[in-house]
Parts: sequence; structure tokens; C-alpha cells
Amino acid sequence: MVIESWIASLLSVLLSFAGVSCVVEGSAIYVFSLDHRFVVTLSCVDLLGIGLWTFMFVFVVWVYSNLGGVHMSRRKYAVFSVLGFAIFFFANIFRMFIEIFYVSNAGASYVTYLVQWQAFEEQVGMGIMFATFTALLLGFHFALRNQKLHGVMCR
Repeated sequence: MVIESWIASLLSVLLSFAGVSCVVEGSAIYVFSLDHRFVVTLSCVDLLGIGLWTFMFVFVVWVYSNLGGVHMSRRKYAVFSVLGFAIFFFANIFRMFIEIFYVSNAGASYVTYLVQWQAFEEQVGMGIMFATFTALLLGFHFALRNQKLHGVMCR
């Protein structure tokens, strides 16, 4: 798939900046130090997870803005949805980078990490997505707070 090849190319560039010697082979990344190929996949489950994180973000923004007495149009919620989806999508790519980078720094003992890969992948994924969720909500909170203060001072 084209998007997976693009993600693999982006990950290869990020890994090269981090000092991991690798090459892209279609939708796979071959890491020389491990003599191992990591296949980049963007499955329906990944897109569903990104969509759920986006929905939770927009829902919390909706609740927060209604409790704060700020009324936003549907267009603004649509902008938050698109922006949130894009940010969570790139956070998912960052998750892939962290996983490959971590395993490539493990060296020859990477086999023990690959045995526990599923649990490791879930922990890293949840941590990065939750941190992204928190950063987005804090950004919204501070933007709303600054808007309220600016509106009060300009009256």
C-alpha cells in the first residue's frame, strides 16, 4: 500500500537521524544492526483506534466547552476532529519509531524483546496516545483560557 510505504520512508528518515542504520524495502524497514525487517502496517484496527482517540478528544472538548459556557459551531468541532485525527495519526507513526528504535538499541538480545513484543507494543502505544491526548487537552484548555482572558480585557 502507498501509505505504508510512505510511513516506512518517514520512519527510515527518523531512524537515520537517531543513528539507526536502516533501509526501506517497500513497506518494510531493514535494520542492519539486527539483521531484521520490521513490516510497517496500518491496519483497520489502527485506524479505528485513531478514530476512537479522536472521538474521545472531541467529546471531552465538547463537554469542557459546554460546562465553561463557550459555544462553538459545528465547523469548529469538525476542525478539531480533523486536527485531532491528524495529530493522533502522526503519534501512531511516532509509536512505530519508538518501538523500532528501542529494539534496535537492545542489540543482540533483541530476541527476548521480540518474544514479549505484543505486550511491549501495547504499552508503548497506549502511553504515547495518552500523552498525545493529554497534550491536546491541555493545549485546548490554555487556548480557551487565553481567549476568555482576552475577551474580558477587551470589553
